[in-house]
Amino acid sequence: MREYPQIEVVQIQFNYLDYNDPAVESRKYYEVCRKFGKPVIVMEPVKGGNLVNLPPEAKAVLEEFGGGSPASYAIRFAAGFEGIRMVLSGMSSMEQMEYNISFMKEFQPLSQRELTAIDRVREVFQSKNLIACTACRYCVAGCPKHISIPDLFACLNAKKIFNDWNADYYYNNVHTAQNGKASACIKCGKCEKACPQHLPIRELLVEVAKEFER
Repeated sequence: MREYPQIEVVQIQFNYLDYNDPAVESRKYYEVCRKFGKPVIVMEPVKGGNLVNLPPEAKAVLEEFGGGSPASYAIRFAAGFEGIRMVLSGMSSMEQMEYNISFMKEFQPLSQRELTAIDRVREVFQSKNLIACTACRYCVAGCPKHISIPDLFACLNAKKIFNDWNADYYYNNVHTAQNGKASACIKCGKCEKACPQHLPIRELLVEVAKEFER
């Protein structure tokens, strides 16, 4: 920013899971923006839906407060920092838009008690060892084996969270029916170069194959 003072605003990925994640470094990027007085636009406040569809034990932590949805806690977390100009949240219906507007109209940052609850939700996610994929799909375009990488990661995450047999069905009958299986990976590395999360995709596909291709 010192080299490009003409920058007026910065857009960064910012949510409570990525805040201290060394792979994403949301906090670090935010602090640089504050240091140079640049307003911030937030993308991925609900991390590709991962902070909406919480593991049951994480959802239970937030339900103790009553009244707010997982999405509202995630968006309020992101919007509660000084210098945040706008929070971009993906919405697929009028109802979702109206709901998001409802808790942002008279905005209240998370209380200290709520922030403590968010710390507990983080701990649940960390205990699951989930793949931090946001399904941006940048990795898919260049894959020579046409592996639907985000969908396969979602299957593994679903199995870890819910121990769900449906994950096997979707892996075998939906996501690999017309596309490559995880074991088809030739380790070319094109996916990792395209991944904004800096995920070790080649290693993770080995883990996926072990789970679903026994």
